[in-house]
Amino acid sequence: MLDLMGNVSLSLQVAILFLLVLGLPLSRGLAGKKNLIRHGYLTAAALVLHTILIFAVMVPTLVNGAGDLGSLPVLSAFDVWSHVVLGTAAEVVGLAIVFVWISKPPALMRCLSMKKWMLPLFIVWIISLVNGTLIHVLQLL
Repeated sequence: MLDLMGNVSLSLQVAILFLLVLGLPLSRGLAGKKNLIRHGYLTAAALVLHTILIFAVMVPTLVNGAGDLGSLPVLSAFDVWSHVVLGTAAEVVGLAIVFVWISKPPALMRCLSMKKWMLPLFIVWIISLVNGTLIHVLQLL
């Protein structure tokens, strides 16, 4: 049976994905600056929720399961480590983008300078989400 905290974490990750996908049409500039600001707020909310999950669920799970990592089959260990590396990269770049956005008044649209990083970041985060889902479903940690 899958653990409760893992189930909650995975459910919240799906909610984060929903927030990010919900914000995508807003980033296309359909109605101008207001939509881009809404996109920024949805992204910031997703990042805050993701950061909470990292420190409340994922880091303790990794620390508690660190002893088991050496006994995992190669593909399972690769999944775990790729999740850690990609997830960390997504979190750090996401924090940088949101920091750039909030460092000036949102109406100045400062985040547009980071636009080229947003789609690759989203793809990296999706891959990390799939890896994390596999870790949870296969109960690797």
